[in-house]
Amino acid sequence: MSESEIYFLVAFSALVVVLLVRSHEVKFWQAFTAVLLGFCVALTPLGNTLLWLITTVVHIVH
Repeated sequence: MSESEIYFLVAFSALVVVLLVRSHEVKFWQAFTAVLLGFCVALTPLGNTLLWLITTVVHIVH
């Protein structure tokens, strides 16, 4: 995953989290998005695995 793709993913995830906070409703997929943002920002070893998984899914979809 390139640096620009990572920035886009983090920015998109942050936007989703901000919109969730404003709506005052949190569903499972919304909580998952917030957790995904945390992993991408932290870039822990588990975050690197998660980024690899996302890259694989994105390439399969396209």
